[in-house]
Parts: sequence; C-alpha cells; structure tokens
Amino acid sequence: MLEGHSDYVRSVAWSPDGRRAFSGAYNGVMRVWSLAPLALETPPEQPAAAKPVTAEPQVQYTNAKVLLVGDTSAGKTGLAHRLATGRWRPSDASTVGAWSTQWKLSDNTTGAGVDREIWLWDFGGQADQRLINLLYMDRSSLILLLFNADQDDVLAGLRDWQTALSRCVPPETVRFLVAGRIDTGFRASKAKLKAFAKEHKLAYYETSSLDGTGCEEVHSAILSTIPWGNLPVITTERLFKRIKDEILRLRDEGEVLHTFKELWAALCRRLEGTERITNETLHAVISLLDGPGAVKELDYGTYILLQPAWVNAYAQAVIRTLRAEENELGCLPLRSIAEGKLVYQSVGRDGEVSKMKRLPEAQERIVLGEMERQLMERGLCLRQGDKLVFPSHCGRDRPEVVKHPAVFVSYEVKGYLDDIYSTLVVKLSDSEAFKLKELWRDAADFDTLEGDHRMGIKLTRYASGSGTIGVYFGPGVTRQEQVIFANYIHAHLEEHSQQVQRLREYVCPKCHTPKGNPQVLMEKLLAKKEKAETVCDKCDRPFPLWDALEKKFASKAVRQAVGGLRAGDVIRLDSRRKGKLLVLEVQSRITSADQKCFEIPATEDEGLDMEVEFTDDEAKGTGKRLYLQLKAGNSHLRRRKKDGAEIFTIKKQGWVKNWLRQPHPVMLVIGTFAEDRERFAGKDKLEFDEVRWMEISSYLKRESQDGTKPVRQIEFKGERLDMTSIHRQRRRALVEELGNL
Repeated sequence: MLEGHSDYVRSVAWSPDGRRAFSGAYNGVMRVWSLAPLALETPPEQPAAAKPVTAEPQVQYTNAKVLLVGDTSAGKTGLAHRLATGRWRPSDASTVGAWSTQWKLSDNTTGAGVDREIWLWDFGGQADQRLINLLYMDRSSLILLLFNADQDDVLAGLRDWQTALSRCVPPETVRFLVAGRIDTGFRASKAKLKAFAKEHKLAYYETSSLDGTGCEEVHSAILSTIPWGNLPVITTERLFKRIKDEILRLRDEGEVLHTFKELWAALCRRLEGTERITNETLHAVISLLDGPGAVKELDYGTYILLQPAWVNAYAQAVIRTLRAEENELGCLPLRSIAEGKLVYQSVGRDGEVSKMKRLPEAQERIVLGEMERQLMERGLCLRQGDKLVFPSHCGRDRPEVVKHPAVFVSYEVKGYLDDIYSTLVVKLSDSEAFKLKELWRDAADFDTLEGDHRMGIKLTRYASGSGTIGVYFGPGVTRQEQVIFANYIHAHLEEHSQQVQRLREYVCPKCHTPKGNPQVLMEKLLAKKEKAETVCDKCDRPFPLWDALEKKFASKAVRQAVGGLRAGDVIRLDSRRKGKLLVLEVQSRITSADQKCFEIPATEDEGLDMEVEFTDDEAKGTGKRLYLQLKAGNSHLRRRKKDGAEIFTIKKQGWVKNWLRQPHPVMLVIGTFAEDRERFAGKDKLEFDEVRWMEISSYLKRESQDGTKPVRQIEFKGERLDMTSIHRQRRRALVEELGNL
C-alpha cells in the first residue's frame, strides 16, 4: 500500500523501467514513488508477488510567484534584491521587460522537510511595456504594487496598474500597496494613499531598499500571506531536488536555451555519481519550474528556455522599434523580426543610452520565433501580408472626415483599454466576415468581405480604465451586417472587459435629429422593451426605441450567426496555431543543423512558406536553396484503399505552376499528430508526432509532363525531417553545384 495523498488520486503512470510510479491527485499534488523490482518468491505457476516498497529519502517541494509592479523608479528592482538576499544592491537602470529572481526560503521559515521558494518577478514600469508584461503575469500568488514615495501624483499610475492587473490576475489574488524609496523623501499624500488602499482592500507598507526600512515587515507579510496550502506540492526523492537546483545553477551561470536532450546530458555530467536521471523525472522537474516562470518548455523543437524573460526583453525591442518609426504605422516587416533587425538601445532614468544584451544568433532566432508566437496567440498583433500589425501601437491620427459615418451603437467599457482594443481589432481582422482596411490611433476601419462596405470602431478614453467604443457604418451596410458586427464586438467585450454596457444612438425617423442621452434611453428600452418610446427634441413627435434594429439584436438568427462566426474563429485560430508551430518546429530543426532558413511572408497563398539556404563549412551562405510548402495536421494526408499509400491532394493548380517555375527544388513538409492530439488542444502543449518532407519538383515535372497536364495529387513518400536528412539535401545541392562548374 502506497500512502501519502490526502485527496482522491486522478491518474497514475509508470516509468518504462518500472522503477518509479507517478501519481496526481485532484488537489494538484503530484508524487513520485520509488518501486522495488519484482521478485518471484512463489512457484512459477503461482502469481508473482512484489517485495514491499522501499522508501528512499524524500522531500516536499513547492514554489510561489510574486509580482512587483509599478511605474518607473518605484524601487522594484532594489526591493526584489533586498527580499531575496537581505542586502542592498544599486540598480543600474530602469528594468526593461521583466526579470525573475529566486528567493530561497530556509527550513526555519518553511517547516522541516519542506523545500519552498519564491520567484520574484520585477516588471518594467514604462507605460508602453504594460501590454507586453501581461504575457508573464499569470499564475501569481501575490502582488506588490509599488510607487515612488518621493513623487507627488502617484495615484493615476496605481489605478492604471490595478486596471491592467485585472485582465490577467484573479480578483482574489492578494495585493500589497508598497511605498518605495522613502529614504529620498515622501511627497505623495499619505491620506490619499491610505484611502486608495482601503478602497481596494490592500495592505499598506512603507519601505526603503537602501537602508532596509520596512523590508523585514514586507518579508514576513509575504511569507505568511502566500496561500501555500493551495499551491501544488510534489513529494519526491532527493534526486528531484538535486536536478532542480542544478537547472537553476545552469540558469544563473548564464545558460539560456537547451534542447531536452542537451539539458539531460548536461545534468548527467554535472551530477555524475548520482542515480540515473530518467526522462520522466526531468520532465516532472521542468513542469514544476515552468509554473512560476523560472523556465519554459517550448511547444516545438524540444527546447527548454532556462531564462524566459528573454522573450519579454525582445518584445520590448519590438515596441521600441515601433515607437522609432517616423510614420507610426504600428507595423513591422516579418523579415525584420525574424532577422532581429530591431532597436536594442534604451534610455535610462539618468538620460544615458544603454544597449540591450543580445543572444547568440542561433538562440536569438528561436527566442524571436517564440516571442512572435506568444504575441500573436495573445491577440496583441495580427499578420497582414508580410507585416505584423500592432493595433495599440499605431500612432497615426485619424484625418478629419467632412461627413463622418454615423455612430449607431456604442459600448461603455471598463478594464485595461490597450488590451481590450488590441484584441478586438485582431479578433475582427481574423474573422471570416470582416477585413481590416485602415488603422489609426484608437480607430480602425473594416470592409465587409462580400459587399466591400465600410464599418469601423473608435475608442475614446476616459480616466481610470474606462472608455467608449463607438461603432459606425458607411453607406451600403445592411441592417443585418450592422447588427452582426455590433453583436460580434459585444461578445468580445463581455469576455475581455470588467464591465460593458451597450448604448444605442437614436435619430428621429421623421426629421432626422439625433436624440441625446443614450444612457437614459437605454434604461428606458431595457425597462419597457417593445413598448419603449421617446419624443424628438425638435419636432416633438414620438418614435419607438424598439425599432427594426433592436428586433434584429434580439433575434435568434443573429445570435446564431454571431455564434457561428465565433466558432469558426476557434477552428481557424487552432489551424493557424498548428501552422505556426510547424514553422517554428521546422526552423528549429534546420537551425540545429547549422543551416539558414526564413519564413516567406507572401501577400497571398502561393504555395511556398519557407526558404532554406545551405551554408558552407564556415557557416556562410552558398546561394543553394530549397523552398518549403508546410502543412500541419493529419487531414492533409489520406490513405489510398488499394495499396495504403499516403496521398496529398493539391487544392490549387496555381501551386503546381508556382512550384514548377522555382529555380531551386521545392519540398513538401507535413507535420502530423498522434491521433488523440489531432483534436483542438486549447492551450495545452501540442507536439508533432512526425514531421516528414519530400522533394516534389521532379515528381511534378514528371507527372505533369513538363507542365502540360494538371496534377491533382501527390503520392507522399516523405522521410523524417532531421539533421541527417537536412545534411543529405545539403550534400546533394552542393554536389550539383560542383557538377555545374
């Protein structure tokens, strides 16, 4: 009998060698069990009996994630170091992006036999960093909201941070309000600060990281407030702890990126003489460190990012590049991101220009790819042709319109407006019913796909995270299109806003005079519904509020149409996610083989997704290339009944023509999943079971008789895309080059 779980066990798995069992309970606790080998102590015809389980030294481990947020110069970095080490260390410059610090807890603060630690995340305070910082704020146990005590007006910034946090942190997460740098003075109003703390139910502390004032009090409050009982705990052998500590040593020594195999080999070398490290044990350690963001297991290439904050650092370089653009279009060429052509210098609080450290080229490409993937999945940017567009970073003012389209409905929203607006524009652009036409500062115009009629949104910002999103239409947009567009927006706002209210803008049907006070009109409409009416301020004639548009708003057909659009969005987003993961997977394999590759950002689907350039022995480009067409998903291959051959159906004959006219060979690359992973995987890790490729240029030339007859399918005989096959293609290309000399 194995005892130790305090809740029902939901799953059990065994290691391939049968020496360990892994169990997980409904309360989130995972345990690793050491099992003795089976021995036959009875005659062969009797059932075998296992020896009793031998208990090896075990340790309990858990960790917590604590955020330090606040405006620039609030003292976050200094306080994080003081809490983690008990010492003062001056900060050289403002934090760019987000960085994590390990805070180890001693046994006398955690209880005997319990290994606990805290990861302190220090977030940059510049306003244009906040949207990017949201990528790292999930799964937090506690938040310190800091402000610089020697500044007059700090409440506006504190309110903005509260609003930003509301987007990704559950409301029950405890927050402290912390005055930083009190050694330099205290100009902020203590009365207003305490009122703010009381309003938001925040514990209040005053600190100086320089001389340690108040830091011990915050130290103790953090330890006693973190809900340790609700955090996942692993009980495992001491080996688990040694592996975890060694990974963190690698991290502290500056290691950034390893494949799983490389990390396993490094740990075996460094922990020579200890028990053999199994894949299952290493996976368990990585999963636990992934929780507070100490490391991150990427969804492709088996990569383990030992310093996830590098993704945030490169994202900040993207934001700086957007800000540096003279035309302020809020977009960047995909090639610029892939090649790392970004602005890497920033200006510190002392006015000095400092350059951001960069990773080696091979590692930088992997991190840039992961950054782009996270930004797109989070809805902070969208892809248009060969560019990435960032709606919240477009600085162009909308030109004055002589005859501005009438706003027919508006939405009063409360929440983090940058996130609400950005994700709304991205979601509308990704929909099958609307096409982004023009983007300005806080405004976007769309066209209907069929009628090419104009519609759009305009965000008007107010104080404390509140604003109005107006929805307007140009001539020719039908009532059905208007209502579907508005309802689609409404559904998104309900999901992303703290609070949303729809307001109709009414015009008298007789004299066409606008009727004011939409708030009162909406209250009347909600109260009286079909019987609601009002009187025109100019002609004094009554007209109904429950008009043809309201009937459509309430109709089942419209709700079904919007539901269908949103369901289609999920399918398309999943398909795009799989496609992007395949791009990154292929890039990682080709880069690992020391060859160059780039995504081809075509403005239309021409059947080419990537370009590979082979390098010589000195890693210089040779000019010899391959072009790749990528397809992610099992549905791209079918089995032929008569012989079981795999068949790829060519959906567009234009692809064949384009493939045949390329100066270099074209490879068809297909990534497939295990059958149980082919279904929509949500945010879970989605790994390819196989990635295979096949040279199709010669096949198509033969089957099409040099392009004189159509080819509608390819008998796919792909080989595994790995280092061996990449080098084989390289040798073939370079040998052909020598043969042509």
